[in-house]
Amino acid sequence: MKEKIKMILCLCLIIAGLPILMTLVFQGDEILLDTDSNEIQHKSSHPDEEEKMAALVSILARDIPVTYEEEAIRAQAVIVRTNYEYAMSQGKAPETGLSIAEQTKLFGNENYNRYYQKLENCLIDTEGEVLTYQGQEVEAPYFAVSAEKTRGTELPYLKSVESIWDITSEDFLKVEFYDAGELVDTCNQAFPEAGLTAEDWVNTLVVTEREESGYVKTIQVGNSSVSGEEFRKAFSLNSACFYIREIDGRVRIVTKGLGHGYGLSIYGANEMAKEGKTYQEILSYYYSGIEITKKE
Repeated sequence: MKEKIKMILCLCLIIAGLPILMTLVFQGDEILLDTDSNEIQHKSSHPDEEEKMAALVSILARDIPVTYEEEAIRAQAVIVRTNYEYAMSQGKAPETGLSIAEQTKLFGNENYNRYYQKLENCLIDTEGEVLTYQGQEVEAPYFAVSAEKTRGTELPYLKSVESIWDITSEDFLKVEFYDAGELVDTCNQAFPEAGLTAEDWVNTLVVTEREESGYVKTIQVGNSSVSGEEFRKAFSLNSACFYIREIDGRVRIVTKGLGHGYGLSIYGANEMAKEGKTYQEILSYYYSGIEITKKE
């Protein structure tokens, strides 16, 4: 008799809880039972979207100052999503951004939630939007500060455009001095075939091709012809838009801009936003002929 009563009570409990269980199932949540507390817990069945949002926020936090204008951040949000989706479509791993610890250090504990929400809101405002050219997904390069102009490529959407706002950036101009011996040693280590000498570096270190935008395309380093980007990397210069000159027995290298110079200037985008330009206008300015497409 007691066993029958227990069975009836168990059956009643199951029937009473069935509507709740069915509601949770049809809401698309996975139900977990915490065996320690006997409480029902929920686990989202859509972690991919949450993880993707967190990944995009982390990249956005790395790429653009959170204090910048929201329209500039929205423009960058579209770029970040574009490159994320492009990498996925090519079977490549998307780039990684700042970790939670790095974001906390950058934002500060007191501002973390506010700044994270600002970046997340800009992603939500541009939800699903990516850059395309003639219906095709593209990669959208970007950098910090231009040398007054961006660099052009053979890609039709990456043309050289003026970005005169950048001259007001504190990172626009950098001047560095080197001893001749230091210059020669660095060159010969980076380019072993160069054979550069301290006595004759002035005549054997020569820019051989400079782009219209001012960036060095090739430079002769002794016996070696190298790209401007390779030379930039060897000396950790801010950009490949550099000018070399001998001043009072020392070597002066003046660099304009910060970054590779292709695509959108983040500083320029922020200045455009201050002038009232929308993120669509900003993107259309730096990427010629692109369309902003809503990806389902």
